Amino acid sequence: MKEHKISKDGKLAAIVTHLTFIGPIIAWFINQEEKDPFGSFYIKQSVGIFCLFLLISAIFPIVPDFMFVPTLIGFYLFIFILWIYSFSGAISNEYKLLPVIGNFIQKALTSKKK
Repeated sequence: MKEHKISKDGKLAAIVTHLTFIGPIIAWFINQEEKDPFGSFYIKQSVGIFCLFLLISAIFPIVPDFMFVPTLIGFYLFIFILWIYSFSGAISNEYKLLPVIGNFIQKALTSKKK
């Protein structure tokens, strides 16, 4: 996608952001000094995955009882696949947008500077 020199802090932030739900907060502090675009890209991806997780979790109470377990397994598998896809891009120094929702996440979480 984009080519540029990735700093050590940018790569560290990109990897740390995937480690736990608190990872994006830690990565944000790591990325504050240099504001590396690679680190920022993956911080946004990780926050987007977490927001998607919260959004779908909020919808779960309306799932009928007989479909709850298969739906829950599918949901966790879906989130895990997105996480692996994003994490593999961070490790391999590639900008990998998440399928379908990646552009939306990047646009929604980018500040509009005038």
